[in-house]
Amino acid sequence: MTAKSIPISGLFGCGCVEGAAGERLRPGDGAIVGELVERAGLRLGAKVLDVGCGAGDSLAWLERHGFSGIGIDRDERVLAIAASRVNAALFQGDGARLPFTDACLDAILSECSLSQMADRRAALGEWRRVLRSGGRLLLADVDWPGDDGRDGLVEDIGHAGFTLLVDEDRSAVLAGFVARFIFHYGSLDPLWGERDCSAGRHRPRYRLLVAERTAEPTGSAGQ
Repeated sequence: MTAKSIPISGLFGCGCVEGAAGERLRPGDGAIVGELVERAGLRLGAKVLDVGCGAGDSLAWLERHGFSGIGIDRDERVLAIAASRVNAALFQGDGARLPFTDACLDAILSECSLSQMADRRAALGEWRRVLRSGGRLLLADVDWPGDDGRDGLVEDIGHAGFTLLVDEDRSAVLAGFVARFIFHYGSLDPLWGERDCSAGRHRPRYRLLVAERTAEPTGSAGQ
C-alpha cells in the first residue's frame, strides 16, 4: 500500500496492513480469535458474523473449527481475497448497518473494527439487534483511555444491552504488532492517522472482551 492510498483515519483495522514480507499483520497473529471463541463458549456450528472481516483470516479459522462464518467489510479489495480463501457468505457494506434480520446470529466477532466506527454506540446497538437472546459479542480492539478516568468502552457495551463476561488487557500483544508495523512503514503515523498518541495517558490499550446480549438495553439511542 502506498502512502497516497493510506486512509486519513489510519491503517489500523482496515485489513490491508502488511509486513515486510508481504504477510498480513494482525495483533496476536490470529491467535486472538481462537481465544475469543473459547472464552465465549460457542457451540459448534454457531453462526458467527465477522464485522470488518478483511481478507478472511478469521473466517478461515472459523470454518476449520466447525463454525458457520459470515463476513462483511467495506473494502471490496480485501473481500475479493477473502472470497478466494473461504466458503463463507460475504457482504460489502457498513458494519454499523447490517443487511440481516433481527435475532438471526449466534455471535458477532469484531477484531479492530469497533474502534473504527464513527458512532460506537450506534454500531453496538445494531450488533445487538441481529444477535439472538444470549448471543455473544466477541471483541478484540484498541481503546484509548479517557482523560476523566471513565471506561467509555464498557459503558457503551452496557448501554447497548450487553452484559460483560470477559475484559482483559492484552496490550503486550499490541506491542509486537506495532514493532513489526514500524519496521515496514517506518513510523506509527500511517497506523493511527490523525489521532495523537504522543502523550502517555493517550496511548492505546489492546483489549479482549466477551459480552452477552441481554433482554433490554440500559439506555436509548438518544441518551
